[in-house]
Amino acid sequence: MKRKRRGVSFGTTVMLVLLAVTLGGSVFVVLRLAGNGSIDLARVAGALQMEKGDQKIEDIRIQQDSAAQPGGPGEASQAAAAVPQPTQTPASAVPSGGKGAETQRAVLTFGGTTAIETEVRRSCYFSDTKKYDFTDMFQPLREAFQADWSCVFLENILSDDYKVNASIVPASAAELMSSAGIKAAFGGFSGIYDKGQAGLESTRRALESQGILTPGLEANGELTVLNGIRFYIGAYTGTISASSRKSMAKNGDDAAVPAADPAAIQQDIQNARAGGAEAVIILIHWGRDGKNVDKSQRQMAQQIAEAGADVIIGSGSRIPQAAEMISVTGTDGRPHQTLCVYSLGTLLSGNRNNAKRLGSYLLHVTFDKGPDGAALTGMSYTPVYIWRYKQDGKFNYRCVPVNGKAPDGMDSEQMKTMEKAGNAVADVLTGSPLTVR
Repeated sequence: MKRKRRGVSFGTTVMLVLLAVTLGGSVFVVLRLAGNGSIDLARVAGALQMEKGDQKIEDIRIQQDSAAQPGGPGEASQAAAAVPQPTQTPASAVPSGGKGAETQRAVLTFGGTTAIETEVRRSCYFSDTKKYDFTDMFQPLREAFQADWSCVFLENILSDDYKVNASIVPASAAELMSSAGIKAAFGGFSGIYDKGQAGLESTRRALESQGILTPGLEANGELTVLNGIRFYIGAYTGTISASSRKSMAKNGDDAAVPAADPAAIQQDIQNARAGGAEAVIILIHWGRDGKNVDKSQRQMAQQIAEAGADVIIGSGSRIPQAAEMISVTGTDGRPHQTLCVYSLGTLLSGNRNNAKRLGSYLLHVTFDKGPDGAALTGMSYTPVYIWRYKQDGKFNYRCVPVNGKAPDGMDSEQMKTMEKAGNAVADVLTGSPLTVR
């Protein structure tokens, strides 16, 4: 008797289906490996872990990335790095002498009084376009101003709302600084409040529209990070008259132009140091026009140095004055030296009474930061001459480095005058810590 043929059982069918799926999957993997595609091993690992119900695929992927990059948290680290960080100047490192160690370096350049007086302003006016062009006067100094931070002492109100005169010039005069790559202008001179808050504000807006910072207007100073070094650059004015200060206070503008008060400066330096400042530079408008350094200036410089300033840079006399090191005991009890430059002189003006009025100098200071912190490590200067020449029936002004090649078109008499201006600078800096750049 024949046995009856039995059909394929349900269990066998299931096993065959599973076998087919497994073989198909293997073929797929082989094909992927043979082709250009990539296999996400994290997903495979995640799928295996999900069978155990331990973790999510995302968690596995993060751990996979961490394993591939020792010490790094993978995607978690990348997500954190995507959060915006404070903008800083990229660090430039120089050898510090120690094996494997590097020093961060920042160079800052400062120019003296910039006064666009009537004669200078007229030289920048072009009748055919009925517009001013201030961009050429600082061009010979563009290379000398190349630094991580640069600043001049501006003695003008910039505004298009008032009639121009010896101290008020069009807002476009801000291009004088920006065209030379100058990054800041300290506008806290004696006449900055002559047009009240409106004149002060228009000056600040004109400068900021050109990307120029405005220390000493509306703020005592600020922390600035240059190549990884935290600077406090404060700016103060000591030449605004008592009546103007009284008017400022009445109008609620008493803090618009920070006063050169030693106690206030000391407190600002203390706060800046507590806030992380590694180097302190104080800009100050002081002294009297055409006069030498007086006793009150020396006393104030001593107080500022004792408060912890690394560099003090002055303006106001409109003639070049001495530079010296002030030795003090720092707030930490250790000996400290502060560079004090009483006046850089006049960088630009129309006054040609004598050589002292025609000569000034740019100050270049270098700070290095190593394992022991930041310190002033270099100080030099570039002597500058205000060259005036006539062309097409109109005077032109150019600020030129005295220690460079004489510009084309400068005649022998002008060269002699330039030499006198350079000698006036050299005389006041005899015996100073500054060397010619």
